[in-house]
Amino acid sequence: MKITHWVKKELSGLFVSTLELVNSEIKQGHEVAMRQPDGASIHGTLKDPDIELVHSQLPIDSYFNDKPRGMWMHGEPLSSVGNKVSMKAIVDLAPKIDFFIAMRKQELAVWNSIKKTYLVPKGIDLDRFYPMEGATERLSGEPAVLYIENWRGARNPLYLCVAMQEVWKKYPKARLHLYNCNDKGMQETFQALSKNNKWWPFLRSIKGRETDVNMLYNRVDMVVSCLYPLYARGIEAFGAGKAFIGPGYREHDDYPFQCDLQPESMAAAILDCWENYDKVDYRQWAKDHHDVDETVRQSVAIYERYL
Repeated sequence: MKITHWVKKELSGLFVSTLELVNSEIKQGHEVAMRQPDGASIHGTLKDPDIELVHSQLPIDSYFNDKPRGMWMHGEPLSSVGNKVSMKAIVDLAPKIDFFIAMRKQELAVWNSIKKTYLVPKGIDLDRFYPMEGATERLSGEPAVLYIENWRGARNPLYLCVAMQEVWKKYPKARLHLYNCNDKGMQETFQALSKNNKWWPFLRSIKGRETDVNMLYNRVDMVVSCLYPLYARGIEAFGAGKAFIGPGYREHDDYPFQCDLQPESMAAAILDCWENYDKVDYRQWAKDHHDVDETVRQSVAIYERYL
């Protein structure tokens, strides 16, 4: 199949997810182009694609061609409304789209209210995120807990920091490492909180962007997200063979370490995970539930319906 993806090149989970989809499509034998909305090529060019997929924006030149067209729903519906831009852009573009593809079952009802939406598993590149046993120096902590979401607005680790107070009471060697804080105001806020709340016994890092994310995952015991009601790229931790905990991660009822967006509940999940760490083979969990190759196999089957 000949597939063109329209996506803006940027430092975001959306772009990383799109790149992983494209790489898997190529690996599975499809001809793929990845282009920016202004027409610039990120990868390849196709004069006559079978289908177009929108991830960011669609160029006006494509508005009136005869190609079937789908939109990948990367963002969280509530945030898409909250930023006052994304949801309106989606609705404005919806008449030019034949179908949506979502990757989390909890958001399906929202997108289905706008356009016919199909559900595929949210996958990651398991060749990029993998265990590196013995190849890295661990970050401090027993357990060593990592927060690595993109910080913005309400998307921050406040509840996790409060939860770690309870974890530290039971396990004084527990340590929290906050990464990917690229906002000066956020950094100053959490430094002030740490000083006032006396978080110094367990809060050991407030750092910016990390280039080798897989290496960082391999240096800790678990990755904890504060996203709710959905989850995002934190599932990369599974690929690296590490535990992932997040109040928005409720895709599979048999995953034992679930919690609510509430400090006591998050603390209980972290403690349960640390005390029963071997209950899950995290790498196998990634293979079973979050393999981007399976995401692509299912999405290509959806594309074929519209050819």
